[in-house]
Amino acid sequence: MGSRLIKSILLLAMLAGLSLPGFFCTTQKAAETEEQPSSPWRNVYDSAAHYVGMQACRGCHDEVYKTFIQTGMGQSFGVATKEKSAADFSPAHALVYDTALDYYYKPYWSHDSFYIMEYRLLGQDTVHRRVQKVDYVIGSGQHTNSHIFSSNGYLYQAPITFYTQKHKWDMAPGFEKGTSSRFSRLIQLECMSCHNGYPDFVAGSENKYNGIQRGIDCERCHGPGSMHVQEKMAGTIIDTSKGPDYSIVNPRRLPTELQNNVCQRCHLQGIAVLNDGKTFYDFHPGMKLSEVMNVFMPQYEGAQDKMIMASHVERMKKSDCYV
Repeated sequence: MGSRLIKSILLLAMLAGLSLPGFFCTTQKAAETEEQPSSPWRNVYDSAAHYVGMQACRGCHDEVYKTFIQTGMGQSFGVATKEKSAADFSPAHALVYDTALDYYYKPYWSHDSFYIMEYRLLGQDTVHRRVQKVDYVIGSGQHTNSHIFSSNGYLYQAPITFYTQKHKWDMAPGFEKGTSSRFSRLIQLECMSCHNGYPDFVAGSENKYNGIQRGIDCERCHGPGSMHVQEKMAGTIIDTSKGPDYSIVNPRRLPTELQNNVCQRCHLQGIAVLNDGKTFYDFHPGMKLSEVMNVFMPQYEGAQDKMIMASHVERMKKSDCYV
């Protein structure tokens, strides 16, 4: 091989080596730029923005508060009281039999406390009996009331649900046809963070909570309210008839797909897989849902258009009314 050819090869190799750091640097900068989303709504990405609770909103928006707490979302979760429960406890209705596992369930009130008795019969004899106090009712009662109990702050679901439209007690969803876990189903953060306001969850546990809310609140759709409250208390008032108040998200002013993402955070029934380093607390209205998690939807052979009942946004998109 001639010396001129060798020199040419070495020169090309050096030039290639010099160009690689520039290539990687450019690629890295592009990736960093891609990974820094922005929003005109200042409470979306500012780490200083935090949740303040519905009572803080009520101070200025009392009429909205009063109507909101009458909605299904506002009544999504509460302490087990006779006023909260939509169920029928009359003897003709208040009995469920799990035909697969051979247990009976009787819901009843004793004074102001709600209990579910699980028992099994052998002939005329009761051969098993367990009584469990119910602490919370989950569901507004428009469709269902399900039931949760606490054991030293660890939350579990009870095995029976009242279906209000059928006016019937029956096994809870996921407890039917021999799949009942009886009183051992954990109420994990993914479940609680959709069926209720964001809880005070004990990190590292599966189902322990220091405190839980009493229904889904305003900030679920508007995002953290601290910046908005601070500015109003300081006298910074925006005439929203002339333009947005960017201190807090107004979902009505979001692009359609970001509006849908607010709903899809909970109204999309699939397998939610969090992105690296993310938690179920990290999605804020105004973000793309994919910034926090990916939801994998089931596929049915021969029925690719089939969808699960609770995927409300996907059902809406197939409607003739959706534009």
